[in-house]
Amino acid sequence: MAKTKTKALAGGLFSAAVLAGAGLLGIGQPWASAAANVSFDTGTGLSFIVNGTNGNMTSLKHNGTELTASGYAAGQFESGWSSATVTSQTFNNGSSILVSAANTSIGVTQYYFARKNDNTIYMATSIAKALNPGEARFIARLKPSLLTTSPTAAKTGGANTTVEGSDVFAFANGQTASKFYSSQRLIAQQSFGASGNGHGAYIIPAYTDMTSGGPFFRDIEVNDTGSAVNITHYMFSGHQQTEALRLGLHGPYALAITDGAAPAARSMDFLASFFPGMLSNAQRGGVSGTANGTWNGLTATVGLAGTNGQYWGRVKSGKFVIGHVKPGTYKATLYAGELETATTTITVTAGATTTLAMTGSVPAAGKLLQIGAFDGTPAGFVNADKIETMHPSDTRMAAWSRTASATSFPMAEFKAVNSPIALGFTLSSVPANGAKLRIATTSSFAGGRPAVSIGGWTSPASASPAPVNLNSRNVTRGTWRGINTTYTFTIPASALKTGANTLSISVLSGSSGDTFLSPNFIFDGLALDPA
Repeated sequence: MAKTKTKALAGGLFSAAVLAGAGLLGIGQPWASAAANVSFDTGTGLSFIVNGTNGNMTSLKHNGTELTASGYAAGQFESGWSSATVTSQTFNNGSSILVSAANTSIGVTQYYFARKNDNTIYMATSIAKALNPGEARFIARLKPSLLTTSPTAAKTGGANTTVEGSDVFAFANGQTASKFYSSQRLIAQQSFGASGNGHGAYIIPAYTDMTSGGPFFRDIEVNDTGSAVNITHYMFSGHQQTEALRLGLHGPYALAITDGAAPAARSMDFLASFFPGMLSNAQRGGVSGTANGTWNGLTATVGLAGTNGQYWGRVKSGKFVIGHVKPGTYKATLYAGELETATTTITVTAGATTTLAMTGSVPAAGKLLQIGAFDGTPAGFVNADKIETMHPSDTRMAAWSRTASATSFPMAEFKAVNSPIALGFTLSSVPANGAKLRIATTSSFAGGRPAVSIGGWTSPASASPAPVNLNSRNVTRGTWRGINTTYTFTIPASALKTGANTLSISVLSGSSGDTFLSPNFIFDGLALDPA
């Protein structure tokens, strides 16, 4: 047996002891410096090359056809590195290979694993310290002339106008497109990619436990720019992010090459024997329990969040199970829809299942007026059904009106576009002690929060505390996820009258901005009750 070479890698020391613990000694060839490029052919249609100098995947072929877009890398961490320490190791007489590309200056190691008779490149990314800029992603840039089928809302090639920044565009007909308009919530994320001409390239996200943002977070996936089809697996970004970067091994995830069809989800547990730092099932634990409350027909979810990862499970018939959890202490949250209803703290240990009982209900509906459901989303408000795949300026959007009723209320209010909003409603009688108004929001931008006035009365500034600043665009990037906040206003009886009333809701902020980049907030629900 060849002597195994010990090599220090960012994110941990991959030593002979580690290899022995993973069961690799005796079947693997030693790590070798890859001054030359590293290539591998699965024997069933997929072959690829990793550059021995910088760790970028420079070639990706399917059935002999090069899929890599001209002038780009087939795959790389972020936008690629100029140099990296690249090593490789083969197993089982060369039938599988593990390639490591370490950039110790930023503390990141990118791993690639492939094996014969499997048209898949399995990957993991070890992140040992904070990143600058604060993003972590693997991105494949492939030929749009071959992979012609991808999400239409994210096809920006041929757009003739820049709407916002350098990432939201419009066509001559006023319809918009952006790389942000291809995304799925992590809790429901399936394989994503592009296909055409007998080829398909798809990311299988697999383990997203080290990603940030929770079960309903989503980020860029597929973007056809005209010069490349970018297929991206995001591990962290500042795109309306509510959590910090998690340090450690992200993944595994995979790039699957097919004849066109999207691949099914698959177990990647076997990779614990190859990726340093990946825990096996035996080294993890689980959580099971019960969840109860009034959810008004909404789907309930229990989520876990801690420095060691994030996990979740749907509640079915009052019960839930969350598996594959790294040992550690977690904040457990019960969601109804996407709305947090209860929290607690639990500790998970290896090889054991922790039991948990949670109870939490959605807020009661307003007795005098209710617009929208308290579910953590703008569902039911005007334009909420379009905002995930269109910019607010898109010609397919309904007007962002300043005058609204309970059935025509916009999902968002922008300081420079539709503020204030005049809401008409009717009271059969005036409550003796006045009324209590609740405005629930899912997200805000540039300090935007609601202030109200009615019948000569204006809410005090203290009723509208400044929201948490996530330092990110929100609704223009196709997302409403942020930090759910409810503002409560006590309206005196003297400001109300029997019959028709008009409530004015405006955006309060010390900041300014143009049109849809002005301070704003997104509605979850609005309720009016007797005080």
